[in-house]
Amino acid sequence: MNLIGAIVAGIVATGLMSLALAGAPRMAMPKIDFVGLLGTLFSTRENRIVGWVMHFALGILFAVIYAAVWSLGIMSPGVTEGLVLGIAHWLITGFLVGLLSAIHVGIRSGAAKDPGRYLRNLDASMGFFGGLMSHLIYGLTVGLVYHFFELILS
Repeated sequence: MNLIGAIVAGIVATGLMSLALAGAPRMAMPKIDFVGLLGTLFSTRENRIVGWVMHFALGILFAVIYAAVWSLGIMSPGVTEGLVLGIAHWLITGFLVGLLSAIHVGIRSGAAKDPGRYLRNLDASMGFFGGLMSHLIYGLTVGLVYHFFELILS
């Protein structure tokens, strides 16, 4: 596994995912604020710096997981494989976001809105679709960037 490639892929993919989420309301999609949600995980006051750090740390962690899967010989990095892992990533994390209200300080206090399982509380199916699209962008980017690192280092 190429750890540097995975870290760079996670940073680039998280950045592109964040840009897509920022532009979502301009495309008739609901506002999906993962940074704000993470920034209120431990406090009733939103801390966007903590949210951004956590968002990018999770982005790097998931890219390392993708790279580990590929290094085990389960698929290989590329467009299709990145999209497949992006879908799996969304199906797992979308479910887990629904469980977040049990431990999320901001949601429990009412300071943050509970997005619900698969972001269904954010404009129903559009929340689900927005979450899926952002994770497809993430997975595609990780697949391409990591594949690039494998090509230049082989």
